[in-house]
Amino acid sequence: MNLKNIISSLPSYPHKIMNVFSGTNSFDEFKQVLKALLFDKDIVASKNNSKYIKTLQNKFNAHHVYTFASGRMGFYTILKSLGIKKGDEIIITSYTCVVVPNAIIYTGAKPIYCDINKLDFNIDVNKIEALITTKTKAIYAQHTFGQMCDIDAIKQIANKYNLPVIEDVALSLGAKTNQSYAGTIGDFGYFSTDRTKIINTSVGGFVFVNNQKYLENFETIYQNISYLDKSFTKKLAITFLIDLLMMHPNMYWLGKFTNPLFRKFGIIKYFLDEQKHNKSDITEYPYPAKFSSILALVGISQINNLENNLTHRKKLAKYYNDILQIYPESYINSEKNVFLRYSFLVKNRDYWQKKFSSKIDLSIWFTTIAQGKNSNFEEIHYTVGQNQTSEFVAKRIFNLPTHQKIDPTKIKKLLLELKNSKDIIKCH
Repeated sequence: MNLKNIISSLPSYPHKIMNVFSGTNSFDEFKQVLKALLFDKDIVASKNNSKYIKTLQNKFNAHHVYTFASGRMGFYTILKSLGIKKGDEIIITSYTCVVVPNAIIYTGAKPIYCDINKLDFNIDVNKIEALITTKTKAIYAQHTFGQMCDIDAIKQIANKYNLPVIEDVALSLGAKTNQSYAGTIGDFGYFSTDRTKIINTSVGGFVFVNNQKYLENFETIYQNISYLDKSFTKKLAITFLIDLLMMHPNMYWLGKFTNPLFRKFGIIKYFLDEQKHNKSDITEYPYPAKFSSILALVGISQINNLENNLTHRKKLAKYYNDILQIYPESYINSEKNVFLRYSFLVKNRDYWQKKFSSKIDLSIWFTTIAQGKNSNFEEIHYTVGQNQTSEFVAKRIFNLPTHQKIDPTKIKKLLLELKNSKDIIKCH
């Protein structure tokens, strides 16, 4: 951390500031994790201590659920179970997080980037087929910001070319179409449960294996994956506790400053491998790794509260939309959309982000074609100018969080000012 960053993060006077982090967690979860840290010696899940993991898995109405230390590790394991290797190609959206192409690159394969549409920021299904070659081994179906992509159309294309579909539900847990939940429609589905997602277990992820023909390979690989060691797991649990306190709106004015310091001195831990495009460079923890039982305690609580969580998010999306008038009512009410963030385009994003910053730290996603990477895109096999819609959206995206610690009335005046500015770019 350089001096400029430290100065810019210095805490100001005590005041309430909302943010995107740890917004679904309760004080009861804090007490559970603290109690486990103090009194439970077997906090790392193992063959002899997996009851919390099994309870969490049973919360999902799916037959084959696997838990991971992160969603990206689950995706990597899916690729390995499919036998993805050097020279293979995986079609993905060019509007994602950098950990997605990283996982592909770790196998030796190459990500092939498909452009998006402006309506829901998901992959443009009309452009997928032109990218399919004899090297193509899978199609990646990402549900962006809590809005489902056209998974049925993607499956039709995949079936035509006998390709598996991997659903990325990292941002859309709970979305569904035709009574089928996102993540259960493709051959695989994977989720993330870090501190910015629909549910938060600090770090974590799940994989659903929906196609029986891939199950045996996946199971074999999964059984050989290790757990994080006890020291690292304790740090993750401590991170959860600190985040729950310091990311609270009443403490964020201070937490924004202390969080980088805690990271610098190793008090808290995250999986910070976004800039590591070679798997061998990840040395602090095994990649992939399995989920830890102490965080499964939080996951159980989070799943129990999922319905209330999603109802709240829908309510906030409606509140925003009633003011901004961006989406038709049918879109807001659709069960396909759970609105992890209420997202739209603006002409002068930097100006509006600064305007909102006195009330809320937006931490806007995705401000490049691969969030977490701002330059040297050739390192992840992307050429600037390749997909113009993705690049246009990345420069203009604006999103508002919807979790349970957001009070939208605090930013109503700003929302009205934004609406009246004529800066909103409407695509519907």
